[in-house]
Amino acid sequence: MGEDGLLVGVLSVKDIGRYVAEAFEDAGTLEQADMLAVLNTPVSRIVSKPPIVMHEDSLCRAVEIMITRNIGFVPRVDSSGRILYAYTELDTGFELLDLDKPARDYASTSVVTGEAEEPVIEALGFMLEQGFRRIPFRLDSEYYIATMSSLLRAIVKRPRAETLLEPVKTYAMPAAMLGYDDASIGDVAEIILAVTERAVLLLDNGELRAIITERDLVRAYADNKGCNTPENTEEASA
Repeated sequence: MGEDGLLVGVLSVKDIGRYVAEAFEDAGTLEQADMLAVLNTPVSRIVSKPPIVMHEDSLCRAVEIMITRNIGFVPRVDSSGRILYAYTELDTGFELLDLDKPARDYASTSVVTGEAEEPVIEALGFMLEQGFRRIPFRLDSEYYIATMSSLLRAIVKRPRAETLLEPVKTYAMPAAMLGYDDASIGDVAEIILAVTERAVLLLDNGELRAIITERDLVRAYADNKGCNTPENTEEASA
């Protein structure tokens, strides 16, 4: 916010990740990068401007904006531009806890996995390139998830070149998993609200079939609450 209390921008984890990755790329080598200078960069330099805001008190309207603008955070402001509160993707999860529809209907079956030994800086770059906030991988017989947030947190806590070269498995957590055929949206929403990875892997006979994230909860909410999204508009006119 500016000195006048008005909202001037919104900072996402992707904004931070992109700035950090580009700073290291511009430096040429990790050894030449001034990590402390990168981490001490004023937030005002990397926030997304201008912010996308709304005036209505409506989760459905917020969901419409999230889907059409490909964002996950929509501030509600008053007539003067001061922020009142904000809607997030997770708000849809609370509204879906009782929904018994199959989770697989909203999950992504084209699951991109990473490598447990991949260096942190390469995993971060891959997520940014693909537009992901997390990457699942298999280690021995178990599945894990590393998130962009967990990798950035590691860099902040240990701002050294060695951190960037550590294997991504160092900062991953065991993945939350449910059965592909049995899981409901309500089951998934409850887990996503509880785990920091904000994702659930759907397995079929021990093999990864799909992944469902907080972003998919937004689509499920729009579909089941009649929000006026492009997808629903096309279906109604078909």
